[in-house]
Order: sequence, then C-alpha cells, then structure tokens
Amino acid sequence: MPLWSTPAEPTAKRAAQAHTEVTGSTPTHTASAPATWSLIGEHIDHFGGIVAMCVGKLRAAAAVSPRTDGVVAVHFHPAQGEPAHDSISLQALADLATAQQPSTDAEGQPVIPPAPEGGLAARVGGIVHTMINRQLLSRETAGADITIASDIPEGAGLGADAAADVAVALALMGADADLDAPLRARVADVCTQAVNIFAARPALRARHSAALRSTGEGVCIIDYADGSVTHAPHVVGREIAAFAVAVPEDFSAQEEAAIADIRQRQRFIDDACHSFGTDSLRLLPDAQQRVLDWLKAVHKVYGEEGRPSISAATEWMAFYEEETQRVERFARCLRSHRGAELFPILLQSQSSLANIYGLDSAEKLAELVTVRGAVAGRSAHAGTSNAVIAYAPVKSAHNFAADLAEDGLLVVELQPGEAARGES
Repeated sequence: MPLWSTPAEPTAKRAAQAHTEVTGSTPTHTASAPATWSLIGEHIDHFGGIVAMCVGKLRAAAAVSPRTDGVVAVHFHPAQGEPAHDSISLQALADLATAQQPSTDAEGQPVIPPAPEGGLAARVGGIVHTMINRQLLSRETAGADITIASDIPEGAGLGADAAADVAVALALMGADADLDAPLRARVADVCTQAVNIFAARPALRARHSAALRSTGEGVCIIDYADGSVTHAPHVVGREIAAFAVAVPEDFSAQEEAAIADIRQRQRFIDDACHSFGTDSLRLLPDAQQRVLDWLKAVHKVYGEEGRPSISAATEWMAFYEEETQRVERFARCLRSHRGAELFPILLQSQSSLANIYGLDSAEKLAELVTVRGAVAGRSAHAGTSNAVIAYAPVKSAHNFAADLAEDGLLVVELQPGEAARGES
C-alpha cells in the first residue's frame, strides 16, 4: 500500500463543488477543520487530566445551505471510497435527545439511558440540534443540506469525524462569526456534547478543543481541570518525523466492545463526581482512596450489578493519576526542549494503556513500529482505533515509512497544520 496522498485541490473547494452538484444550490457558507493526533493523555480528559494534542495538515471541510422542510440531509465524500448520503428530521433528533436524558428509579438511583447508536445523519444533525438549543443557531432554523469532504483517512486515529464536526459547526455559524477564544471554546463544547448524545462513538473532546483552539504552531496542552489551553514547542521538527500507522481492515467488531468499556469508565467518573459534588475528580483531594471507599459503600447498599469491581476501579484510578503525572512531565520536557526524555514517557504511557488500563487494541502495532526503527510508538486512541502514532528519526523516516507501506499498512505522514476556520 502506498503512502497516503490527497488531491491537490483544497477540501473546502471540493466540498463546495460537491454541494452544488448534489443539492443544486450554491452553499451559503463553507468551513474547514484539521486532523488531530494525540501525543498523550487522551483517556484522562474525562477525569480532569491533561491532554497533549497536535493539529495536522490534512483537513475536512463542510459546505451548508438552508432547507425549509425540517430535514438535515448529509452528503459525505470521504478521502477514499464512495460518497454516502443520509438524512434525519429535526423532530427525530429531538426525540433522540429526549431518550438520552437521565432519570431516577424508585430508590433515587440514576437510570442510565441506552447508549446512542446514531450514524452519519444523527451525528451531524445532532450538531445542528445542539447548536439551536445552545443558541448558536436561530430557533427558526428549519433544516440544512450539509456536504462534507475530507482528506483524513478513516480509522487512522486522526480524528476524521471530529474534524467534520467542527467544520460543520463553523459552516453553520457563517463566515461573519467573530471566532474569539471564548466562542471557540463554546463551539468545542457543543460539538462534544452533540456527539455524546447522538453518535455511536463517544467523543474525544480534546480533538474538538485542539481543532478550534490550537495555534497550529506547537503542541496544544489542554488542562481539563480548569479548561486552560497552552502551547509547547512541537515534537515534529528537524530531528523527528511523525506518522500515523494503521492496519487497513474493519475494526468494528473489536471497537464495539471497547467503546462499551470506555462508556462504562466515563459513567463511573460521572457518578463519582456527582456523589462528591465536584466537576473533576482531579480536583478532589485524595481522590483515589476516597472514590474507592465510595464505590465500596455503593456496592454494599445497591450491589455490584452494573458497576465496576473494586479491582477494576483501582486500576482505572491508578492509571488516571499516573497518566496525568506523565503528561505533566511530558509538557515540561517539551517546554524545556529536552527531546531525549519525551519518548520514554510515551513508551511508558503505551505500556500502561495496555497493561493497566486494559485497552490493548494497538499494542502489537506499537511494538512493530519500534522494532522497525521508531523511537516510540503509541496508540492513536486505544479502544476506538487500531492505529498508532510513530515517531522516527528524520534521517531514516523515508525508509521507515516505505517499509511499513510495503508491508500493506496504511502510513500517513503527519505535519503541523492550522486551526479550524471559516472559508467563505
């Protein structure tokens, strides 16, 4: 399989052209957003941890025009493969949102709604619905035609869905929107909320945050204890090249079980935060012991059914706290230009993901890229992707990538990109 390549024509122009061809209407607005790749920390954002995320050169773009029939029609033109078309009514979206609202049983315990199962139309339409309800779109909005074009390969751990989410949101807002920092933060929050309510795959909110709030000039450091975003020097440069490496196969069978695991862990954190009256477990003093004591009490009163075991929760809490410390060290090394210390931290994180946190979907591939010459290989997003992000010395990067592509792997060179923006 050759190295990943993209058309020379910009995605925004392709999206606008496809929109006109499919709908017969010129788009009112277009916008684009970058691919994102995680260096470390993507599984601790829900805990209130820190995520180091980069934006890439590959982009997704969305073109939109209004409808008057209460329908959101989505036309998706992927980086490779046939276009897809789907639609959903605003009323159906409202019904899906209502079904996701939490309730309580006779004992006052929360009743967990079934996990959302929405596909393309529900995910994109959910953004329209959420933007209306969060007052980013007019309540007079009566539907939309939305066309998405993407250069980002699916399944490569580069946030193809998240880039489309952000591009759609910005296109719906229009080119005249004043995208200052608070509004960008709000749009990122809306995208994450919509995906978690409507889509089958849970959101990695750091992707939305980075796509909207990164400068593109360095690594985006997002601290979810206080919502701050700072930047550190980029890991990719004169000495190190980065690649996304994936097995080009259907990951859905493995992904379904892993997504259920991820949702269970997020629900565990949400329940603990609710019980302790905090927005973030990271802000809770002596969180690990207090949360485990709370869980033991819950088991004693309500039983263990539908709740994690003490041993599983112990491992999760240990991972959250240790991974947060690793990301803090990683950020310090970036800022002080101690490049040699970065990659052992990434290797430690990968080992912890597989052996402590129990998400080992990309473990063998991470081992392979290091054997082939990478200084580090780490899962792109364990549990939702079989891809790894590999870091190789620039002097051997060409041969490294060519050898992996010759083996039939999907190899995408990663280069720094720019934040999401309106195009017209």
